[in-house]
Formats: sequence, C-alpha cells, structure tokens
Amino acid sequence: MSFDKKALLLKACFGRWGRLATITQGYTVLLPSPADMPFLLRYALEGLKQLDLTHCSQIIVLGDGRVDDSALRKVVEATNDPRVEMAAIGPLAHFFVHKMGRSGAEVANWTHWAMIVEGVRRARGEYVFLHDADAFFIDVDGLERQFQACVDRGMHSLGVTARNDPTFLERGMAIPGTWELMFSNRWARRHAPIDHKGRRRATAHGVIEFDTMLYPQFLDYPGGKVGVLDPSPRLVHFAGAITTYRGYRDRAGAPVIDELFRLLFLSLMEDLSPDGSGRRVVPCVEELARGLSDPDAPVSYGSRVATQEYPIFRGMIDELCEAPVMRGDRADRIRELIRPFDDHFALREADPTLGSLIGHRRDGLG
Repeated sequence: MSFDKKALLLKACFGRWGRLATITQGYTVLLPSPADMPFLLRYALEGLKQLDLTHCSQIIVLGDGRVDDSALRKVVEATNDPRVEMAAIGPLAHFFVHKMGRSGAEVANWTHWAMIVEGVRRARGEYVFLHDADAFFIDVDGLERQFQACVDRGMHSLGVTARNDPTFLERGMAIPGTWELMFSNRWARRHAPIDHKGRRRATAHGVIEFDTMLYPQFLDYPGGKVGVLDPSPRLVHFAGAITTYRGYRDRAGAPVIDELFRLLFLSLMEDLSPDGSGRRVVPCVEELARGLSDPDAPVSYGSRVATQEYPIFRGMIDELCEAPVMRGDRADRIRELIRPFDDHFALREADPTLGSLIGHRRDGLG
C-alpha cells in the first residue's frame, strides 16, 4: 500500500472526532498507563492526591491495550476518588495499533497517539493535562500554576520543556514536548484526530517528520498561544522508561546494557510495590546488581556511557526522593536498594582504569 493510500485510509478512519464529551470547566488529567505496570499507575494516582488539584474535575486512566487491563482497573477501583475513571483506546484504533504487525517504537508512537485521541474524546475539562506514568511532581502547586497560566494567557498548549529538535530550533520555535503538556480541549478538537498523529508532513518549510501532537502546535505557533511555562513546575521525568522496557522485552532474553538506567528505575518502583502474585515485569534490583560485575548477565552496566550517565540518573533519583509520593519510608528504601550501584560507580569514579575490567558491549538500551 502506498503512502498516499495509507494517508487516505487514516483520514477516512480518523478524520473526524465523532461523539465528544461536553466541555464544562477546570481541567482533566489524562494518565496513559502501560497495562502490565500497575505499580506505576498506583504511584501516579497516589502522587496526584498529594498535589493541589483544586480545579481538576476529571482524571482519566487510559490503558494501552497491549494486554488485559484488569490490573489497572483494580488500582482505579481502590482510589475511591469519583473523579477517576478508566478508559481504553477504541476498537478501530486498537486494530491499527496492535493488529497490523507493528513493533518497537512504531507501536509506542501509535499507542501514545491513540490514547491521547481517546482521552480528548472523553475529557470534560476546558484544559487537558497529559501526565506521563514515569513523571513525578515535586512542587505540589505545579499543576494549578500551569492551569492558571493557560487560562490567564488563553494558551492552546503550555508545556514544561521545549523540544530539542533542530527542525524547530533553527526557526526559533519553542514548541513544547507532549510530556507533562497542558492543552486546550477546544483547540485540540479543532484539529482532526489524524492531525495529532506523528508522521511526515509537507509544510511551507519542506517535508518535516512530526511527533505526536507537534503538527497542530507547529501550525498554530505563530499566534503566540503555544509555549513553555517559565519557570516550569519542578518535576522529575524518567523519559523513555516504557520504551526502554519494551525494547528489553522484544529482545527475547538477549543480553542488554541498561545505559540510561531506565530498567533500574522500573525495578526500584516495582520493588517498592511488588505484585502479590510474585510476578515481575523487570528483574529485582538485587538481580540487576549482578550486572555491575558480570558482563554476561542478562542486564549489565559495563559501558562507558553507563559510567557517564550514572551521576545524571543518581541526581534524578535524589529528586524522586523529594517527590511527596516518595518522601519518608519509600525514599529511605530507594536509597537502600540503590546502594550497590552507588558503591560500584563511586569506585569507578575514584579509579577510572577499573572500567577496563568489564567488557564494553555496544547493545545498550536508551
């Protein structure tokens, strides 16, 4: 099937919104969640309870459709918060995402878009906040401040970080990424669902590859209603954790290097809130620590990139421990679990020649 035929098919299927919820007031939090990681959803919902959500009228948990979402539904039911509701991507989007032989990053991109589309359909807030499952707020007033800035300035979209994309930077465009993005519900609906899909587009500046939600922001940027909040709410975002995990699973047991420590992050989170059945998504922290000295372990850390990245990751862990949802016993447990990694990389910092004792494979994740 040619590109044009694909585009026509997508437009026919996703060129209109169809039935939409009535917009009322306040803001809706959209919480896309991997169905096989209920522990991340548990932290996200507990974390939201710790924040000022005065104007939040609705929280929508969106399963990704990869597996049965019953584990997510149990977490939602346990919240006892009438604002929290469970949703899943629609059947047509599910077919396009999961039944057409896609894999890897392509599935992740399609899934993210499909969850946003379903969320916008259901959202009743005048603004919508897209909350990543691997992001944690440190400022308790961050969401309310972002919402108030949107209302006061009549923004189409207001993010926390500009995309580090040469396509935009060369044109002086500070277009926010979708992570922790707040956007106008009415503005999103003015663009067809397919317009929010990441793909190649012909523009006045030539053909550009757009990620999810970037094309509408690119089109409307000259109006001054697309931007980044400064100063932005303080939060820590373990970007790429879910994608890294999917790549790890797709390798079917082949050894990998967790160079950006995203598997370690997920393992820490799972160790804090293990599944009662004993099933694991990723190896426990103790098992991952084997890879510090054994280059043949299923997951290892013997690369120069890992050695360079650990201080950055460790700083993010310190910030995570400041998040209201992690303070106290959870923060203490995180510091205890991660100590073998601290000791290992402190030793390598003191004597860099020790790094040569471990083989340097180049099949890292990140």
